[in-house]
Amino acid sequence: MARFISLTDDKKRDAQVALETAPRTGASHHLVGPGGSEVRLERLIKATEATSLDALMRTHGSLDAVSAALIAGDPEIDLEQVGRRLRGATRVHLRLDGSVLYAARVMQVVYGPDGAEKSRQDFSDVPATVGEEAAALPWTGRLMTADEVIHKFVLAKSFQIRHVNGLTYDFLHGMAKQLHEAGKLLFIGAGPKGQGPLIFTLNGTPYRGFLEGRVDGEGYLLVLHCSNLELKAMP
Repeated sequence: MARFISLTDDKKRDAQVALETAPRTGASHHLVGPGGSEVRLERLIKATEATSLDALMRTHGSLDAVSAALIAGDPEIDLEQVGRRLRGATRVHLRLDGSVLYAARVMQVVYGPDGAEKSRQDFSDVPATVGEEAAALPWTGRLMTADEVIHKFVLAKSFQIRHVNGLTYDFLHGMAKQLHEAGKLLFIGAGPKGQGPLIFTLNGTPYRGFLEGRVDGEGYLLVLHCSNLELKAMP
């Protein structure tokens, strides 16, 4: 089902258009075993609380003692439980000591590149910046070559932008033609200057957007590529 978003062109005109995911093509795939039999997915018990590293540390006192115990036997494996099918399981949260946590306080924690905690605060909802009710995404004018985009960003998902009537066809065709002739992609972001992230749902993943346009006569293709990971060279 298509969603609706608003876009702005280089003439500062905006229009509401459809945003769709690309349809899947080709036959569906399924897994089979060596003999051609159908593979069935099962949830199995991998370990128990009594065989976790924390439990072994409490029992043996140190990593060296745990290592010696692993060499001498198999304290990390519960032979009575490991491999049993798991039915009707319910996910629960645990405290650091392994006890069940019945009420949790949701926090928003920010970590730096070195893994150190930078800030901690109560979690607050982040509204979507892309959608039928959201403001139109501006034409940033920042053009990038496809080679530059794919070498700097990991493209996680893509959407096709389609017209909903004759007026929006002309609007999108002109936008696609402009990008096709430039041979570049347009950086797309939210906010008045297009510098904010693209968030498609409440508390959703923030993305950077890159709009690709192609034309073939009266036909056109507009694809919004989204990235949530930037590639950087190691220092």
